[in-house]
Amino acid sequence: MSLNFILASESKIRKKILSDAGFVFKSEKPLIDEEALKKKNPKLSPVDLSLFLAKEKALSVSKIFPKDFVIGSDQVCLFGDKILSKPIFKEKAIENLKDLSGEEHHQISGLAIAKENKIIFENHYSATLKMKKLSLKEIEEYVDRDNPLLCSGSYKFESHGKDLFEYIQGDPYVIQGLALEAIKNFFK
Repeated sequence: MSLNFILASESKIRKKILSDAGFVFKSEKPLIDEEALKKKNPKLSPVDLSLFLAKEKALSVSKIFPKDFVIGSDQVCLFGDKILSKPIFKEKAIENLKDLSGEEHHQISGLAIAKENKIIFENHYSATLKMKKLSLKEIEEYVDRDNPLLCSGSYKFESHGKDLFEYIQGDPYVIQGLALEAIKNFFK
């Protein structure tokens, strides 16, 4: 595809998904503080949070590149009524995976497209996953192998993380944090 746009993300996996799909694009770091925005908006539902952050990312880059289409995306892992943030530390990743072991959870991916500093498209997409029942040893070995410290849900689905699941319902790209089919449909 010869369409040009800007991805408001430095995520290697999001860039790879778009490159593998044949898109020509550039990426720019969004000029937002995600953690500060989450703290200022604690009552947002997981869906609303994913959309809010996706829009903020897209708008922050659209201010600099108003003539370009700018794609913002954000992913939220929902376990029961609890959002599992990126673990950052190995101990937290292990704790999150212990919680998810043998259980079902959801990955929600918010998508926003901006142009001329306005949101022209927004939607959310979700996938349901059930993790296999894992021993502590299996969890620790997985964390050492994939180092998923900056990953929603504490796993890298695009790597060895996909082997942790009994089943998934939904788009694997949504699980990886980017609603690729929605982007393809938007630019048709």
